[in-house]
Amino acid sequence: MSQPPENATPEDRPWQNPGSSQPNPQDPYGSAPPPQDPHGRPPAYGGTYGQPTPQPYGRGGQQPPPYDPAGQCALPQYAGGTYGYQDPAAGLASRWARLGAAIIDGLILSAVDFVISLPFVNWGRIFVTQAGESISLSEFYKYNLVTLIIGFCYFWLLTYKWSGQTVGKKALGIRVVRAEDRGPISNSQALMRALIYAVVGNVCSCFGLINVLWILWDPRRQCLHDKAAKTVVMKVNPGDPDPYATTKY
Repeated sequence: MSQPPENATPEDRPWQNPGSSQPNPQDPYGSAPPPQDPHGRPPAYGGTYGQPTPQPYGRGGQQPPPYDPAGQCALPQYAGGTYGYQDPAAGLASRWARLGAAIIDGLILSAVDFVISLPFVNWGRIFVTQAGESISLSEFYKYNLVTLIIGFCYFWLLTYKWSGQTVGKKALGIRVVRAEDRGPISNSQALMRALIYAVVGNVCSCFGLINVLWILWDPRRQCLHDKAAKTVVMKVNPGDPDPYATTKY
């Protein structure tokens, strides 16, 4: 009968079932049983022989951290919305609503301009000209000046005095508010909007075209006169509080 070696190593010992709670009776070396989990779960082996691998989570009620895809991917965080993202155009008026309001305002201004300009412009020379007769530029300047003044006052005073709305915006259910907190705009903001939109846009037709087309690609649906005045145009939903309700003019 063979005797165990004096300096036995773990490789010289017979294999023992890790799930067994008693030492193998045939183990001549008297190996101690592996430590048992108090909840009855078998230990996981690894590292030093006969020692269970420490469990980072799930032992003693410890829970793993919540899954955070935005944090793991180092994505920028924004307030609100899914994964902390908020649509910059949320609650703002659609592009079609702003276009419809501009068309209504344009028709109203055209009718008013025609009536008010009658005493200042010789319409017979404009629409009925004799052969070889040129139209006087001064008559066009008079008409354009009257148009600019009427348009400027229309967009400035109505937007400031009438809850951030013109006739067109009122009809389409939209209004102008401050961009930072969507509160009522000030007189200087309404003045800036009207100056850029009605005056500069009409004097420089190229700038006027770029100004209104800017809304097509801007994330907050702003024209250039909105950006200059720091305003946005929002929808007026039934039941929403009126930011101009307590404004004192």
